[in-house]
Amino acid sequence: MFSVLLTALLSVVASEETTNPSYASAYRCAQEEGKPLMVVVGADWCPACVNLKQSTIESLKQAGDLEGVEMAIVNRDVEPGLAGKLMRGPMMPQIIVFSKGNAGSWTRVQLTGFQTRDSLKSLIKRAVRNSGT
Repeated sequence: MFSVLLTALLSVVASEETTNPSYASAYRCAQEEGKPLMVVVGADWCPACVNLKQSTIESLKQAGDLEGVEMAIVNRDVEPGLAGKLMRGPMMPQIIVFSKGNAGSWTRVQLTGFQTRDSLKSLIKRAVRNSGT
């Protein structure tokens, strides 16, 4: 019984990592491939954060609009140290996009609060275009 439970738990964790990669994994891929990195910082108790993840982000994934970026979702309650380093101000959600410019330096653009699909799509397109990927 324990092995069945452990197998089920590991498969859920593996599928969660595939659909929502960890910050470390997404950061590493963005560095290696020169892709923009989009980080969503939120919390499970935040209605705007949940709506952003379940509706806007899922819609972008299904449409293929996230293919040009690496993405990670950081839960402020689970990873408070990392969230604290990423966040500017207390409001959530925060969508932070790091992209490599022509000079090779990384730039940061942040949107705070719930965002529409179109605003995120525009932000992603700009970051991809600027990074040349």
